[in-house]
Amino acid sequence: MALACIPYLRKGEPIRIQRRSDSPSTPTTPTNAMMNEENEIDYSPIVQQQADGTRLQKNVRSMVKEMCDIQGKYFKDLKAWSRKWNCIFEQDTSSLASYETTQRMLSSVSSIGHELAKKIDHSHRELRQILNSIPREEQYLSRQSQLEQARVSINRAENELNTYNKKLNKLNSQLRRIKNQLKDTSSNHAEKLELKMQQRDVEDSIGKAEKDVEHAKKLCQRAEKNHRKDTDTIFDQSQEDELDRLESLRDPLMIFLETFEIKHGAWQQAIENHDPKHDLNAWKQKYFSQKIRLSNTQ
Repeated sequence: MALACIPYLRKGEPIRIQRRSDSPSTPTTPTNAMMNEENEIDYSPIVQQQADGTRLQKNVRSMVKEMCDIQGKYFKDLKAWSRKWNCIFEQDTSSLASYETTQRMLSSVSSIGHELAKKIDHSHRELRQILNSIPREEQYLSRQSQLEQARVSINRAENELNTYNKKLNKLNSQLRRIKNQLKDTSSNHAEKLELKMQQRDVEDSIGKAEKDVEHAKKLCQRAEKNHRKDTDTIFDQSQEDELDRLESLRDPLMIFLETFEIKHGAWQQAIENHDPKHDLNAWKQKYFSQKIRLSNTQ
């Protein structure tokens, strides 16, 4: 991991982590899969993947709700249609005054709207249940927030290292100035003694500062290692969540077809052929140079 300070990112910005060239080799995970010429990893695909999954989930819910609304309107229209025409034929005392069987036939046929409305009401209730069965996107943790939170400890360690490095650089500059002053032949004996005392104090401070820098480097390396584990875990969790999201769409859509008594055809075949694991692997092949194996998606 780079030791330079990584600023806190605003929401929507790409998540990039720069790795140190002397870091130990990493396992086959997303942390070494998306790298550019600067050895920098781009984590924004999993943030965008979640945003796309959330939008997909909302669209499926909106699709079912729209059909539910159509069914509700159809239910009301059918009943209104039956009431209208049944009333017309029953009250037509002029043209149907002597046509008893004709009037009975027309009244009977015009009442079919009520029977159709009963069937529509049944499917309408089932559609409402399907809406409730589609999981809400709020159940998944925000990838953006998780990645930003994972950077907190390493940012803190890197800021501390930068502070110690600045202090060490300042002390080294001070030591150089003292040494240059000691070379000045115009300085008297007392001034040189004072400068030598200052030199010893600064050299002692430099020794302490160097130890602080080394300690801060170790803390950075430790934070780097933990950060790598954290981001690997976040990636694994993101793929588990997206697999769960995709799988959760299949059953509601199967029930959706059954609601309309569609048992065969391309619609049902498309649902039966739905393979979320295949889709996720295709996504990983597109956005990551190395295949990442997850036990629950293979």
